Amino acid sequence: MAFMTTVGSVAMTKEKTQFYFPRDVLLIEIDRRCAQDECRQRNQISLTKAEAFEYRGFNCSECESWNDDRLNQSEVPESWDRASIH
Repeated sequence: MAFMTTVGSVAMTKEKTQFYFPRDVLLIEIDRRCAQDECRQRNQISLTKAEAFEYRGFNCSECESWNDDRLNQSEVPESWDRASIH
């Protein structure tokens, strides 16, 4: 869409700028429990798309022990390439 303005005796045309913002999922959140019997702390983990593809576990927020973990296909948004999740 163009708009006409007149400056002096010269007509100038301005193009209207349009922006496009894709509506993609940028972040997922998962809940996990620590595997340590004496801890069992609930951990909320936020992952970007890139982090989700590399996700292999987490450090417990309470006892700081490492917990091996993987994402399930159902935890990944359909818009992401699910084949890349291991």
